[in-house]
Amino acid sequence: MWQFESEVSQVIQRTPTVKSFQFPIKTKGVRYMPGQFFFLTIKIKGEEAIHHFSFSSSPTDKGYIEFTKRITGSDFSQALNVLKPGDWARLRGPDGGFVLPRKQQKLAFLSGGIGITPLRSMLRYVTVKKVPYDVVLLYGNNAPEEIPFRDELAVLAAAQPGIRIEHILSAPSPEWRGKTGYISKDLVAELVPDYRERLFYISGPPRMVITLEEQLTALSVPQGQLKRDSFTGYD
Repeated sequence: MWQFESEVSQVIQRTPTVKSFQFPIKTKGVRYMPGQFFFLTIKIKGEEAIHHFSFSSSPTDKGYIEFTKRITGSDFSQALNVLKPGDWARLRGPDGGFVLPRKQQKLAFLSGGIGITPLRSMLRYVTVKKVPYDVVLLYGNNAPEEIPFRDELAVLAAAQPGIRIEHILSAPSPEWRGKTGYISKDLVAELVPDYRERLFYISGPPRMVITLEEQLTALSVPQGQLKRDSFTGYD
């Protein structure tokens, strides 16, 4: 594992409640795989506090590491909310096995809200490297303005023929013409008709991950075709 001290270089407001934080890489040998996570240490009232985050950046993003967080009422989240460029941090990683398969195959990503971060890392990597994965993403959110990386996901899908993005909104505006409600077994069967041939990646809050796993089980998707990444602290 690597470890280094750094500082915030950029804070990006992705949606009204979601921010990305970028940190320059300050040492050699910093490698990770898209979908993994790392540990971040910051100071809260002068005391060091640590939390783990998925990389929302890709290994192809040279010179910096990024994570993305929905700002909640927790002490750590509120401390992140006031971080500004130049503030100190320590980064250590990588860890986690929620990564792309070595063999190129059909994939299906199921995610909601901030659970998109490891999948965004994968999609950026696949697009830059031109790896011919066949990927469909079903992405659930409340409303259009609350979709992190919405414009970027459209660009990635346009740049890589094997990527397809399907947005599902639970509280859409009247103008919304896409799918509504929540990701269900019926919606999976409709939007991913070849689901029996795909390896599924489920990413989001724990309750959502459990619910989506139950929906796939109802479709008789084998456990061996499921990979999960639960974002604790959001239920």
